[in-house]
Amino acid sequence: MNKQDNTQNIEEIRYLFIVMARQFGLLQKESSQCCGVTMVQSHILYEIKMMSHLSLNDLAKRLGLDNSTTSRHVHGLVEKGYVQRQSDPNDRRYVTLGLTEQGAKLEEKISLITSNYITDLFSQLPEGKMDSISSELKLLTEAMCRSEFCCQPPL
Repeated sequence: MNKQDNTQNIEEIRYLFIVMARQFGLLQKESSQCCGVTMVQSHILYEIKMMSHLSLNDLAKRLGLDNSTTSRHVHGLVEKGYVQRQSDPNDRRYVTLGLTEQGAKLEEKISLITSNYITDLFSQLPEGKMDSISSELKLLTEAMCRSEFCCQPPL
């Protein structure tokens, strides 16, 4: 592949990333705003559901945000009754985050909206593509995590 072909491929991939980010971002924005939380807060609910007893530091790393930004968003969720802070019984200084019953129900509602979208999306594709696309997306996200340009919180 020559340099011009490579440049064209890079530009096409960049364009596809932009379109996908916008479209999926709009879905996430709609699914979270319908439920009265921000998109970042919906990500927080998801991460806490996936990794119960998550510390604020670990959550910030998973989200790629700094601790103060993450703390502000978590505080808003605590005030709304969706998230609770839990002290570690062995070290009271160590605090983890958990979903309240109300928070779990909200996260489930947001997840259902997103799952329905993904189900509809794959129904638009030829049969049998879900496995191959899932596999390729996994490879891509793993590469993104290894990249020096991606997935790091801002300084």
